This record gives sequence, C-alpha cells and structure tokens, in this order.
Amino acid sequence: MTRAADPVLILVFRGTHQVLSAEKRLKGGGVPVRLIPVPRRLTSDCGLAIRIPLGQRDRAREILSQARLLPVSAHLPREGGEFDPVSL
Repeated sequence: MTRAADPVLILVFRGTHQVLSAEKRLKGGGVPVRLIPVPRRLTSDCGLAIRIPLGQRDRAREILSQARLLPVSAHLPREGGEFDPVSL
C-alpha cells in the first residue's frame, strides 16, 4: 500500500467506464491502484481518477497501451495542492 509520502502518479480518464476498465487491467497486471476523486484542480468529465505508485509508471503504460486505455492526462502531485502534468 502506498504511504502519503511515497511518490504517486494521478491518471485522469475521459469517463467512469474507462477508469473502471483501467483499474481492472492494472490490478490484473500487478500494479497497485487506488480509485480517488479527481482533484479539484484537475478538470475531468469523470469524477474518478486512478492513483498509482510512481515506480509503476512504465508497467502501467505498457498495460494501458496494450488495452488502448491510455489516460487523457497524468499528473505528479506537488506540495500545496498543485499538480505537474507529465506523460504516462
């Protein structure tokens, strides 16, 4: 389980169906995931996002690419509630 101090990556998708499909694929591929509400500073048509450990980034990209479920955006949280956009 990811502690708050561990670096994480927030994945934002187009809709709930994509989030749930991505969650299932990632879990099946051994990537620890957590469904979270989309942070207010990040806009999305979907109210859910996926949080993964930053160290699982490459594995997540591989799994989601094969499933054609890449997120619309990925973000690294910073102190103060800000987010840096990054590529998955």
